[in-house]
Order: sequence, then structure tokens, then C-alpha cells
Amino acid sequence: MRLVLCLPLIAGVFVCACNSGSSGGSPSTDSAACASGSPLSGASYDITKSAFAFGSAPVEQSAGGLDRWVGSDGVVAISSNGSEMGIMNATAPESSLPDWSTDTSMLEAHASAYWVSMGVASCEISGTGIDTSVSGGGSIDGGSFQNVSQNIVTLQRGVQGVRVVESLAVARFDVDDQTTVENFYWPEIPADVVSTAIAFSSQLADPSALAAYKAKLPADAQGQGSVVVHHSSSFSMSPFQAAATYDVIQTTPEDDGGELSFDQNGNPVTTVW
Repeated sequence: MRLVLCLPLIAGVFVCACNSGSSGGSPSTDSAACASGSPLSGASYDITKSAFAFGSAPVEQSAGGLDRWVGSDGVVAISSNGSEMGIMNATAPESSLPDWSTDTSMLEAHASAYWVSMGVASCEISGTGIDTSVSGGGSIDGGSFQNVSQNIVTLQRGVQGVRVVESLAVARFDVDDQTTVENFYWPEIPADVVSTAIAFSSQLADPSALAAYKAKLPADAQGQGSVVVHHSSSFSMSPFQAAATYDVIQTTPEDDGGELSFDQNGNPVTTVW
């Protein structure tokens, strides 16, 4: 099933997103960055390497723990926790340009190379996904409105088959090879969390061990699950947290359950990541 969501961003501008479920792309290797017993290296947004469609030379504005780079057509904001977001203005002409390529494989490779240039370790890219969005601009008094279909590429982060859920590396490239959508948060994950996650995942790869573990879980957590790494979200200003958990979708009569998380001992993990 596809879910389409339309939201008003700025007066006269709406963005609609439709998740296509693509998971193309293959992980690259970088043995040093993903060596056993090592942390997952973080990456920070480098404004000097930015491809964002500012429209003019951006001017830096810093206040309240937020570093903003403001151009005539858009702004990049970098929070004190290292997360970044790029947003276009309502009338920015770049938002109406077609994609850099109509080949989704090329788009995925291009976006991956962009974030690697920002410091993302290639071995941590476990895959890529494509979200197709529709955006448009027009006046709120009944003026013209133009819809533009865009392909937004999302990098998936992981190590040795374990997904890192909350990390973000999202970009959309227009035909002029500028980004009109960006969202980036790629923090360092401590070595002990990484080692625990890999060991936990290896343990549950054995069917008998998985059965013994699931016997500790409640009846509504007996569906197919996986070991993942969770960490504080890009919106969190609290001290950074990360943990390895076993995640499974709750089984309900209505088939509308949310995600449940458990630690290595089968105890519920209720942290809101």
C-alpha cells in the first residue's frame, strides 16, 4: 500500500510524498571505518561541499544553537547536535526543475557519492531508497499552481546486517545538480553498542537461540523481528543515547500494531528515540 501525504510548508506551497518502497543500491566497503570493535564513525555537514540551491551566496546567521546559511532561494540549518536540513523558499525556481536524472540507479549512486564526500563511511551505506514526491507553488488567492514530481534519495545506514534506524542522509538533485531537499544526521555510534548489536544479531541467527529468546517475549511480539541500533533522533537536544534492540511489529486483531523493542534479556525498551 502507498501512503500519500500532503502538507502546507509555506504560504502557497504544498509538498506531497509517496513512499515507493525502493531499496536499490548496494553497500560499499571501507574496512577501516567498519572494523570489528570500532565505533561507527559519524559525519558532519560541510557547508563548503554543499550542493544546496541557495540561489545566491549564503549568509551565515547563528543564534540559539542553530547555524543558518541563508540564500535568496533557500536556507540550510545546522543544529548544535550536528543535524542538518535544507529547505527551499516558496517561490524558489529550483523547486520546479526536473530531476538530475530519470534513472533511479544513477540518482541513488549520485546521492551516495554526495554524502560520502561529507564524510559518510561507504561501508555504512547498507542500501538506498527512493521516495517520489510532488511539490508545487502558487498564490493563495487562486493563482496558478504547478506540480513537479521529484525523486528523493534516502541512504540506509547499517553494519554487518544490522540497521541503524534514526540516521538520516536524504537529498534530491535537480537538473542543474543542485539539491532542493536535504536532511542529514549521521552521529558516531559507540563501539560497545555496535559490538553488542552484532553479537545480538549473530546469536539470533541460530533458529534454536531465536526460539528461546522469543519465548521470553509477550504473545503480541511473536512476529518476525530483527536486531537494530537505535539512537537519539535529529530533533533531540538531550544527551545522546544509543542502544541495540530487537524490534518487532506488535500483533493485534486489527493488524494495526506499533513497533515493540526489547533488550538482550527480553525486557521491553520504552525509550522514545
